[in-house]
Amino acid sequence: MGFLDIRNVTKSYGQVEVLHRVDIAVEEGEFLVLVGPSGCGKSTLLNMIAGLEAITGGEIAIKDRVINGVHPSKRNIAMVFQSYALYPNMTVGQNMTFGLEMHGVPKPERDKALVSVAKLLQIDHLLDRKPGQLSGGQRQRVAMGRALVRNPDVFLFDEPLSNLDAKLRVDMRTEIKKLHHNLKTTIVYVTHDQIEAMTLSTRIAVMNKGHVQQLGTPKEIYDTPANVFVATFMGSPAMNIVPATLVIEGGRPQAAVTDAEGQVRHLRFSQPGLAAWEGKPILLGIRPEAITDPEGADRKSGNIVALRNRVTVTEPAGADTFVTMTLSGKDAIARMRADANVVAGQAFDFAVNMEKAVAFDPATEERIA
Repeated sequence: MGFLDIRNVTKSYGQVEVLHRVDIAVEEGEFLVLVGPSGCGKSTLLNMIAGLEAITGGEIAIKDRVINGVHPSKRNIAMVFQSYALYPNMTVGQNMTFGLEMHGVPKPERDKALVSVAKLLQIDHLLDRKPGQLSGGQRQRVAMGRALVRNPDVFLFDEPLSNLDAKLRVDMRTEIKKLHHNLKTTIVYVTHDQIEAMTLSTRIAVMNKGHVQQLGTPKEIYDTPANVFVATFMGSPAMNIVPATLVIEGGRPQAAVTDAEGQVRHLRFSQPGLAAWEGKPILLGIRPEAITDPEGADRKSGNIVALRNRVTVTEPAGADTFVTMTLSGKDAIARMRADANVVAGQAFDFAVNMEKAVAFDPATEERIA
């Protein structure tokens, strides 16, 4: 049982069920990110926690108190929206304390909370300005400050950085991370940006079509994805998914793939539990950073497999060079050092870290090892 419990929750609009039996227990002080493509149900779930959407089935509880049907103002939650939702005719200070005033908090307490939070967010010099005089990043800090002054049980963030430019998004991610580290607040955060999910969260719930596909730490989600959807949604560039056949040689399971010339190559797995799949088709999953040049290979790995193949495309990207080759008729991307000597059109000796490889069932797309 968690601090925030989402128990078997469903949501339907008429006959159409859009959220299917969601079960998540959020511990006190945890930073849970709900991530997934547009329309997957993550914002609907957040709105149900907030009380902005009715719950069709199941229960949501905060500190063991079931809040189904409880008015949003009685849930002791605070929400930060994508649109900031600031009152343009009020000053920054008035915007931040308006909710406290509506709840009858005495002015000395409001002022004390305002000073503390404004200093924490480094907006204490902006308290007399109107929202129209602020930058996007400053408005976002005010929206966060309005939530913080209330000291709620749970903070809800609905894609709060999506309106900011790329550099400011990175800066604000850092600020939110610092804020959570300092205050140890319980946060549920919605985004479609998997970089935000990986960098901010203590746990991630990856959602698709109303289902939680996987719930785990960023490392668990990244290293051992539950299925092909999670594998390809989380990570940039996405995990390479390559058709292969499972063969056994020398008692070790290996993925048989074809190179650009149609020659069969064997990539030896580290996992011993694949023997039951001998002779069957599989999907080989491997991250781009696990395919590199021999000099850049992970020295700690006990299973680096050499793979000679023709390079299709090279893409310099500052600190990295992305190199594309063909495996079993599919493009596979390798992530190499900026100074790796790789030339498009030529054969190259790739080093594949098969300790990082996973295998999926082609029929169900679920991970088998």
